[in-house]
Amino acid sequence: DDDDDDDELWVGASAAGALRDELEEGPELEEIASSTPLVSAANGRTGRDSDGQVLRPRRRVPPPTGAGEVLSAEERRPTLPGRQHVYVKTQGCAHNSSDSEFMMGLLQEYGYILTDKLEDADVCLVNSCTVKNPSQDSAMNLVKKARADGKPVVLSGCVPSADHSVIEGLEGVSVLDVSQIDRIVEVVEQALQGNSVQLLNKRRILPSLDLPKVRRNSCIEIIPISGGCLGNCSYCKTKHARGKLSSYSEDAIVGRALQAAAEGASEVWLASEDTGAYGLDIGTNIANLLEKVADSLPPGMMLKLGMTNPPYMLAHIDAVAKILQRPNVFAFIHVPVQSGSDPVLKAMIREYSIADFSRLVDGLREKVPELLLATDVICGFPAESEEDHQGTLDLVKKYRFAVLNISQFYPRPGTAAARMKRLPTSLAKSRSTEVTALFDSYETNSHMLGREERVWFSDTEPKHGQTVGHTKGYVKVVVKQEDSLLGRSAIVRMRKATKWHLEGEVLGEVR
Repeated sequence: DDDDDDDELWVGASAAGALRDELEEGPELEEIASSTPLVSAANGRTGRDSDGQVLRPRRRVPPPTGAGEVLSAEERRPTLPGRQHVYVKTQGCAHNSSDSEFMMGLLQEYGYILTDKLEDADVCLVNSCTVKNPSQDSAMNLVKKARADGKPVVLSGCVPSADHSVIEGLEGVSVLDVSQIDRIVEVVEQALQGNSVQLLNKRRILPSLDLPKVRRNSCIEIIPISGGCLGNCSYCKTKHARGKLSSYSEDAIVGRALQAAAEGASEVWLASEDTGAYGLDIGTNIANLLEKVADSLPPGMMLKLGMTNPPYMLAHIDAVAKILQRPNVFAFIHVPVQSGSDPVLKAMIREYSIADFSRLVDGLREKVPELLLATDVICGFPAESEEDHQGTLDLVKKYRFAVLNISQFYPRPGTAAARMKRLPTSLAKSRSTEVTALFDSYETNSHMLGREERVWFSDTEPKHGQTVGHTKGYVKVVVKQEDSLLGRSAIVRMRKATKWHLEGEVLGEVR
């Protein structure tokens, strides 16, 4: 029940069955924590604050060992709460990436040590994606591998949140709903004690944006502006995980952006299952939010808008175009079209037509000529005829998308589309191959050769010895590696164009 704030949980002792009888009544997780109580960083109490947020525990400091006693690392690690090594694997979208960064921040603040190698870990955290069968299979294979190595596992993200049955028969696996990420420390503590914890009830209150964070990329702050959506797409499993739309307040989002700026981030990415629907549940909208965030950012910091579906963004074409024209906002938008056919869109329950998609894209491009448009298509949907497939090809030819995510249809359990008669796998594969070949047949960067553009740098490709940045129109640019450029911008002359990026030479005006 989405309206139930009281968490029901079942804890099974995988190492010793004695706890099972004690926990038949399903106590709160705090009740079965170890004898040292969890202490909030705010007021020394365990539990929740007045807003229903879980109070974050302070890292527990173990008592000193006896005089002259020396313990090896292997002897110390299992006995010191909050000092073990945690391996975190993240799959899926920007929202999932942000969730992982929050969980890593909480774990690190408590004293856990993050590691990039599974073999070095005492516990494995898998933050999973349920969009496609291969992504779920990948998550579950990692879970099984870690368990085979004798490591306790915490499975979070959209896979367990959408389908509670995924861990049936898997011992030593704890699960955490996407709305419960602020309880990751408690769950890891229990997992390391040999207990399997299930926190799968959905809370009304979103996890706070004030949680500590460990960014995978120190230059980029990903801010989830909402959870869930207002759609009911027939193929989508994510709605089962994230639920209906729930938006953060504008003040909370602006506050997080300013905090990230103070911590040295140079870009803010707004993430959501549908940014266009932002605020409709709290009396505001995406245009108002974009304006407030863009107004608040300090000089040199850039804003990037995340994925939006067409229906709710159509009402804000002029306002959003005006914001995309601002010097501190990347001229980028990701609008998944999924199909170039109205009958297929209707079967997908996408709630817009190709005419709607074109009105949105054409309206934005007219006002923002350098706009980089990214989209997604699904090939081989059950309702797709050859004529429908040709419609998708025609749409790609018309718009020459700079970024095109191509996927074959995967029937996700529990969705309406999974009950439809499937097309032959070979046909879906041939259609995706045809769309891929069309996408590969053109490039969109050569018109920028010889230009001198300001580029904002945020990443490194060590394998190629390159520093990576993007133009105002979000075209990827690589230059010879110079780490001092990270988090800064510079004027670059474009020397070479490829399908995926431009190669350039830094001229100066670094700031």
